[in-house]
Amino acid sequence: MHRLGSHILCRNIIPKCELEAHYDALLQSYNSLPTLGQIHSSLTTTGFIRQSPHLGARILLRYTKFGHSEKARHLFDNIPNGPNSFLWNTMLRAYTNGSHFSQTLVLYSLMRKTGIKPNNYTYPFVLKACAAQACVVEGNMVHCDVIRTGFDSDVHVEAGLVDMYAKCGAINEGRKVFDEMSSRDVVCWTAMITAYEQAERAESALNLFYKMQQEGLSMDSITAVTVASAVGQLGDTKKALTVHGYVILSDLVWDVCVGNSIIAMYAKCGEVEKALLVFDDMRERDGITWNSMLSCYIHNGLASEALFLFDKMQASDVKPNPVTALVMVSACAFLGSKNVGKKIHDFIVTSDMEIDVMLHNAIMDMYAKCGDLGTCLKMFDRTPSSELNASSWNALISGYGMHGLGREALEIFTRMKEEGVEPNHITFTSVLSACSHVGLIDEGRRCFAEMEKSSVIPEAKHYACMVDMLGRAGRLHETYELIKKMPSQPSDAVWGALLLACRIHGYTDLGKVAANQLFHLEPEHTGYYVLMSNIYAASSKWQEVGKLRQYMKNKGLRKPAAFSVIEFGDEVYGFHTADQLNPFRRDVYRKVEALAEEMKMAGYMPDRSCVLHDVEEEDKDQILNYHCEKLAVAFGLMKIEPGLDIHITKNLRVCNDCHSALKIISNIYGRKIVVRDANRFHHFQGGSCSCKDYW
Repeated sequence: MHRLGSHILCRNIIPKCELEAHYDALLQSYNSLPTLGQIHSSLTTTGFIRQSPHLGARILLRYTKFGHSEKARHLFDNIPNGPNSFLWNTMLRAYTNGSHFSQTLVLYSLMRKTGIKPNNYTYPFVLKACAAQACVVEGNMVHCDVIRTGFDSDVHVEAGLVDMYAKCGAINEGRKVFDEMSSRDVVCWTAMITAYEQAERAESALNLFYKMQQEGLSMDSITAVTVASAVGQLGDTKKALTVHGYVILSDLVWDVCVGNSIIAMYAKCGEVEKALLVFDDMRERDGITWNSMLSCYIHNGLASEALFLFDKMQASDVKPNPVTALVMVSACAFLGSKNVGKKIHDFIVTSDMEIDVMLHNAIMDMYAKCGDLGTCLKMFDRTPSSELNASSWNALISGYGMHGLGREALEIFTRMKEEGVEPNHITFTSVLSACSHVGLIDEGRRCFAEMEKSSVIPEAKHYACMVDMLGRAGRLHETYELIKKMPSQPSDAVWGALLLACRIHGYTDLGKVAANQLFHLEPEHTGYYVLMSNIYAASSKWQEVGKLRQYMKNKGLRKPAAFSVIEFGDEVYGFHTADQLNPFRRDVYRKVEALAEEMKMAGYMPDRSCVLHDVEEEDKDQILNYHCEKLAVAFGLMKIEPGLDIHITKNLRVCNDCHSALKIISNIYGRKIVVRDANRFHHFQGGSCSCKDYW
């Protein structure tokens, strides 16, 4: 304090300009609130603060830096003879930089009423406040003031207007200002490009980026992040490679934010290896980097790789955060691994990580998808109703639905409404899906009609659920009429649900109609070609099967290989027919052959229509024996103690033959077998299945 006191004592003998410089230096060198208060007090006592708006402004800004905007405002309000425009702008700046955006707008309104004229330094702060709160009406009023005061040609004000309109979603107004600008820097271009990207108008964003390059401007790190996100929306690998090239040429590749955006871009384009190359080459990695790579794996169905990377992250100097936890919970839900899911949940708890409602709901959903509906329900019941939101109820409804408990799902839906929680579009998707799984057609129709009362507009996914529900029930013509009456163009999910129904009920002609639509909408989706091939094979139209498979071969499309995984101890074991490297292969195949004999003794008859090849009947039986879920069950019977459930996850739909076989095996061995296929859970016990053969 000695140094501060010596400066104060000299205030009467040092010239004004030098004294101002001394106080300015003091404000820069002393960085604490008590010292700031003493300097303020000294300047007020001597009256010097009246003579130096500059020092008043510096103190204002210092107060807001320490989070004391009220002290700054008190100083502002008590300046003798009223503050000048410089101090008004300083106070506006202090509010805006401190994220006190409402106060910024209130102060600007007071400034106008007081008669102080705004200038080109005023408007950028006010426009930033409008942008932050998406106040487009207030922004329009400020724009009118800008024109009235003649600052509409100032480049900083114009940039503020473009940014404000962009962040308020008023893209056309922003583009009009942008097009009329006399001079545009990279910041202005980026603001306009970002507006298009955030409105999911990726093509417009990229076209504007190309124009920016034509004007000789190079991207900065913010532009690179925005452009990469736009390319990610398109999922265009060629454009992704081009943007990555621009980033390298601009020497931005080492910027951690840019690197993160390139990883996310490649992830959305399905280019996992390229994303991993970027990840491995990054000099610096933050939490977002790791989360981006983990999300890349999950987005592309590589949950096991995500778990491995998560172990590496824990060994690094970056600590997992709640976003990491969300990604890893999603990975466990995808794998259907209860043991791994429990470990991740334990890690979240022992790490003292904040479990907000989003993460809580994701953990509930994970347990349901891992076959542990009991834990999902316990988590729901133990949570105070005030902490539950629509997503919490949706997770429970969806869980019951996928386990074939449609009526219970409807009861929870009723409870949700009684508790005063408004259903949303996800709620109705879950409820309609639950009705579809158990054939509750009348209830499903009522729920669909109820959407309008809940102010939820039916989307393509809701129509897809209705098509699935009616189609599974064999009402194919009614289903087709519903599709034709849709208010928008049917999506691939809608036509896919119809095609699956045609496969179940053997409607070849209608199946061709659905397939042709799908081949146009999703020409690279192998599943739809395979499904139509199955329809032909079930009708013994082998020539048509051959044509379709040759077409797939010519296009380079390959049928996804069926595989099943089973947990044993702390390990997860995978099985598929062509696997020659599985260490248990010989023992498992011997067990499968023994099972085939035991099943035949119990009345099992192979369903040869499930063999999609034109081969001899005896060969068909052999092919059926080695379906991956049968291999996994055989392993479970060999390794898992009697009395414990056998849990299996399969990547595709369970075929009719395996469904019949697993019912018989559950009865022969007195074991409960739980299978999660691509659509739902099947609980086999005592010779029957929870789906009641309706799937």
